[in-house]
Amino acid sequence: MTIALSQQVRGFINSYSLIQPGQHVLIAVSGGADSVALLNILHELSRPLNLSLTVAHLNHKIRGKDADKDAFFVKQLARRLRLDFAGGTANVPRIAGKLGISLEMAGRRARYDFFKKTALTRKCDVVATAHTADDSVESILIMLARGCGSQGLIGITPLLRMGMITVVRPLLKTDRHIIEKYLQRRNLKWREDISNIDQTFLRNRVRHELLPLLEEKYNKGIKNALVRLADVLRSENELLVALTAAIYAESHDESKHALDCSVMVKYPLAARRRVLRHWLKENAVNAGTPDFQTINKLDNMLINSTRGRSLELAGGITVRQTDRQLKLETRNRKEPSQYLVRIQVPGNTVLPGTGLIVRVNIATGFRRKREIPGKFPARASLSLKKWRRQKIVARTWRPGDRMHPYGLKGSKKIQDIFSDAKLPAGMRRYLPIFECAGEIIWIPGYRIAEKWQVAKTMDNSLQLTVER
Repeated sequence: MTIALSQQVRGFINSYSLIQPGQHVLIAVSGGADSVALLNILHELSRPLNLSLTVAHLNHKIRGKDADKDAFFVKQLARRLRLDFAGGTANVPRIAGKLGISLEMAGRRARYDFFKKTALTRKCDVVATAHTADDSVESILIMLARGCGSQGLIGITPLLRMGMITVVRPLLKTDRHIIEKYLQRRNLKWREDISNIDQTFLRNRVRHELLPLLEEKYNKGIKNALVRLADVLRSENELLVALTAAIYAESHDESKHALDCSVMVKYPLAARRRVLRHWLKENAVNAGTPDFQTINKLDNMLINSTRGRSLELAGGITVRQTDRQLKLETRNRKEPSQYLVRIQVPGNTVLPGTGLIVRVNIATGFRRKREIPGKFPARASLSLKKWRRQKIVARTWRPGDRMHPYGLKGSKKIQDIFSDAKLPAGMRRYLPIFECAGEIIWIPGYRIAEKWQVAKTMDNSLQLTVER
C-alpha cells in the first residue's frame, strides 16, 4: 500500500506536470490526515525527484487551544523530517466579520494569502495542497446545488495559477479512505479537526449527509461517477475557453471597450454568455462576479437592436447599448483622490481608492511579454543593479509626466502613451505610475524605462505584479 500510493501520486504528478524535478515545494499542512499523508508522500519522493520541501501551517484562530496544538504538531512533524517550517496566524473570524463573508470563505482567503506570501519570500516554485478526490466530489455537489453552469462542475483542478504562484493538488485522484489506510499502515499520527463534523458548515452537511445518502440509495459508485463527470467537463471547458477567446477577438473593439453586436448574434446563446463573462472580466474594473440574471440581461441587450438601453453593474460600471455595440462606461465612477504610496520590496502594497494591489518579490528571470495599459494583472521585471535599494513609489498620473521607454529614443509624454493606448480618461486616474529616484520606471501594461531592463534570464530581478 505504501509503495503503491507513493507511485500512484508520482504518476499523477507526472501526468499533469504538477511538480518538476529540482523544484522547491511549499507544502500546506493543517495537521489533518490528508495533509500529513501529502507531507510524507512528498518527503518520500523528494530524493528521486530532487525536491526541496518547506512545511507551511496557518493558525486560523478559530479553535483556541486546539488550533495552537495543531500548529505545534505540524512544527514537530517538520522538525522530525528535518524540513524548514513556516508558520503564520490569521484571525479568520475577524476577517469574516469585516468582509461580511462566511468563515469558510474567510479561511480560504487567509490561507491562500499566507501561501502566496510565504512562497514568494521562501522562493518556492509551487504550493502543494492536500485536496483529495472526496474534496472535489463535495465541491461538485455544492456547485450543483447552487445552480452553476458546466464550468462550475469541473470540481477542484489539479493545478491552479494564482498570480505569481502555482498551486498543485497531488492527491486529487486519491480517496480519503485510501489515505487513512496509508497513515495507519505507516503508524503515522494526525490531528482531528472537530470543525469537520460541525453541521453548520455546508461542506460538512454534504460530506456527512448528502454523499452517504446518494451512495446508499442511488449509486454506490457516485464518487467515481462525479470524478469522471468533472474530467469530461474539464476537457470540454478547455475547448470552450479557446473558442471564447476566438469569438472575443473577433467581436471586441479594444479602443472602445465594446462588443460588436452584429458579430455576437451569429453565435449560439452558450457562446454569447461565455464571451460576455470574459468581456466583463477583462474590462470591468471592480465589476465583481456577474450572476446568471445579469448575463441574461446583457444578452437581451446584445440581440435587441433598441438603442440607448443601459445596465448598471457593481463598482460604478455602466453597460450602454448603441446601434451595433455594447459599451462599457466608467465616467460616472467617482475618481480616486491623488495618492503617492511607497512600495514594499519585497511585499504587498494596496493602492488606496483603486482596488489594486502591488506584489513585489526578488527572483530570477525577466518578463517582456507585451501587455495593454489598463488590463490586469500586469507584470514587469526590473534591474536590481539599477534599483540599488532606492525607494520605489506608486502614484497617480500628473499632467506633464514623461518617461524614457525601453527600446525607444528619447522621452515620451505619459499623456501621449495613454492616447496611443486609447486608455479611457476615467481609467487614467486608476493606473499607477511607478517612480524611483524621481524617474518614472514603469507603467503597468506598458514598457519599463530605459536602463531598467534585466540583462540575463538567470539574473535576479525585481518582479512586480499589479492585480485587482
